[in-house]
Amino acid sequence: MSSTIIHCPSCGRALDSAPGTLCPQCQTAFQFQPENLSDGSPPTSPSASNLEPPPSSPWLDLFWAFLIWGISGAFLLGLDAALRLALWLANKEIPKVEISRGFAIISLALTLVMQLAALIASWVYITRFGKKPFFSTLGWRWHPQFKWVHAVALAMLMFGLGILLSKFLPHRETELEKILKMGMLIRVMVAVLAVITAPLVEEVIYRGVVYSAAERIGGMPLGVGLVTFIFALVHVPQYWGSVAAITAIVSLSLVLTLLRAWTGSLLPCVATHFVYNGVQAVFLLLAPEKALETVPQHSATATASAFAAAPTLLGQWLGLN
Repeated sequence: MSSTIIHCPSCGRALDSAPGTLCPQCQTAFQFQPENLSDGSPPTSPSASNLEPPPSSPWLDLFWAFLIWGISGAFLLGLDAALRLALWLANKEIPKVEISRGFAIISLALTLVMQLAALIASWVYITRFGKKPFFSTLGWRWHPQFKWVHAVALAMLMFGLGILLSKFLPHRETELEKILKMGMLIRVMVAVLAVITAPLVEEVIYRGVVYSAAERIGGMPLGVGLVTFIFALVHVPQYWGSVAAITAIVSLSLVLTLLRAWTGSLLPCVATHFVYNGVQAVFLLLAPEKALETVPQHSATATASAFAAAPTLLGQWLGLN
């Protein structure tokens, strides 16, 4: 099913009719405008070409999509990777980064700020500064064959897959687990970020902005492939060393992106993501030992780790350490 949403060229409302058709409200309003009745001719609708802004370049849309993705924390992760690569190319030792509890708290707070900034940037891009409706443009609706009950079932299925993978694939302590062991406050912050910001912010960015831009260029295959890759890429650093966790993240990313492609809507992805993270957040707060075995996912901890590591890596590269 195509994820293309047709909008009224006058007000931006989502339509079920063909492109260029005005919605009933705008048709009524236009018919009674004086300039359309002064010559005695019957009221006509203006052409879409006169009302609809010229379409933007697909490649320009993809550029803005990646810019928004970077604001959400990807640029910081890229800096971390670039510094490590520079040290490796210069034959310098890559220092082991130890993150203190205080620095972890500050990093998680700054991660929230970056995600909110990315959400605001997404709103500006999607609505064109308020000229289009935000949620309907994203496709914020249920699919006839996918409702809340299906989101819960799919999330539980992916949660069970994560547990199964942790039993049969290699797993060692990850950066995420080290951070989560720093106390209840850290776990509460991660749980709040995972339940409140991740389902909305990450889905709007990855399967709303980036997917739509990539699909315009290369169709569904490029959209699914690109979004799955970059979603996994952002989450891999926090699970490095754990084959089970990385496999679970790639699987989750692929399933959510295929869900977006099939339904043509973002709401099923947000709901599934919300339930998936919500179950893990409950375990994280009530049974943290068990939660560490279910490979919870959220990019906030990866961004926080990169933020904490950047000064140490930069100092090593400049020869200050």
